[in-house]
Amino acid sequence: EKRKRKESVMAVVGLVSAVLAVLTVLASSSRSDGHTEEVKYVSYGSVVKLQHIKTGFRLHSHEIAYGSGSGQQSVTGTSREDDHGSFWLVKAADGVEEPTQGTPVACGSKLRLQHLHTKRNLHSHDHSSPFGNFEVSAYGAGDGQGDSLDDWELMCLPDSSMWQRFATVSFRHVSTGRFLQANQQGAFGPPISGQIEVSAVKKKSGNTQWKTNEGIYFVERD
Repeated sequence: EKRKRKESVMAVVGLVSAVLAVLTVLASSSRSDGHTEEVKYVSYGSVVKLQHIKTGFRLHSHEIAYGSGSGQQSVTGTSREDDHGSFWLVKAADGVEEPTQGTPVACGSKLRLQHLHTKRNLHSHDHSSPFGNFEVSAYGAGDGQGDSLDDWELMCLPDSSMWQRFATVSFRHVSTGRFLQANQQGAFGPPISGQIEVSAVKKKSGNTQWKTNEGIYFVERD
């Protein structure tokens, strides 16, 4: 059963990669921001773009390594809405059996975010980031596997019990206790001009707030 669920997750990755160019969000009722909303919650197996509330940039990665620190695959923020390097697969924490696809993610859950294109997981550690915070990278051999430093705790607003689409959330790195942030003051030059630093910091602030935006979402199964 565990193997079947793992194969199911990998099948989703393959399917989504094939249809990214014609991606549409599964939904029916219109929203004022132009999105549609049939599916209320983010679930395991969802493929999402995470938008930084303060800057509007989206969490992004690519096959460009940091030139300092860990030398692992870099993670940044991009202003491009149509960039396919900004899709992330929502998975269970390291070593935890994947829930059934469509199972809503509860607030307070420990989870992983796998970069869809490179199949490496959002990761952090004690290496310094280029602009003096703590580095956030994409880690693994490109097969979706990593380690416990890939685990993040989903932190919602106090009145929420499940991860709702478009709702403001934060991500706390389980091992270090630091928060995922983006900061427009940390702007990169070539070869990634226009992108900004994504890093980890000790305290929550306006820079540590995110929401889901574009993506593929699944109806909860009975």
